[in-house]
Amino acid sequence: MTRLFVPALVAAFLAASGLEAAETVADRVFGAGLLAGVTQPTRLHYSYEMSGQGIDPPLASHVELDVREIAADGAKAVYIDMFEGQDRRQFGPIASREQNPLVLVFLQRDVMQMASLTGGAAMYFQQQIGRAFANEAESEPVEVALGDRKVPGRRLVMRPFANDPHIDRFPQFRDKVYEFVVAEDVPGGVYLLGSRTPDPNDGHLVLSETVTFAGAEP
Repeated sequence: MTRLFVPALVAAFLAASGLEAAETVADRVFGAGLLAGVTQPTRLHYSYEMSGQGIDPPLASHVELDVREIAADGAKAVYIDMFEGQDRRQFGPIASREQNPLVLVFLQRDVMQMASLTGGAAMYFQQQIGRAFANEAESEPVEVALGDRKVPGRRLVMRPFANDPHIDRFPQFRDKVYEFVVAEDVPGGVYLLGSRTPDPNDGHLVLSETVTFAGAEP
């Protein structure tokens, strides 16, 4: 799954690397070495929630990211286990060194969901999201809860389809928003991944999905 998404995001990261004047989403999410601080085998726990139109109560589940092997040069073998029962999905080993692969898994799953709902067009959604990573970041400082203390983080927002004329084919996603909260003190660097799809006509929430850091253990 992640292989499908890598080319667009690599291109976005390379484009962002050439922009000196403005910090991009790619700088904060892929250039910040979020997984570099994990130097020994570690299991990261995340909570998952889906809410929105017709989803009452919200659907809750969990995601596990397991860094099982770390080589002397920092190369890591990562395994991801998402959800339960018939919805369970497992990935790995995923080769990583500094980037948290959960970002790619979350985004590729999101792309495939949109493609399924529209009868195709996965490449279009993937490309637009990849390009959005190279745009100037819409960001703000935040504090996040880590155990019984608060640590500094940064909230990043991107809107990949807002100004694209081709989104007229898929107007239900025009105002879709992606949110990333990253924090150096959080193991794995990612505190929250989220997407939010409002109704383009009246703004009411159609679908929201979030993955939130919940803890870590050796």
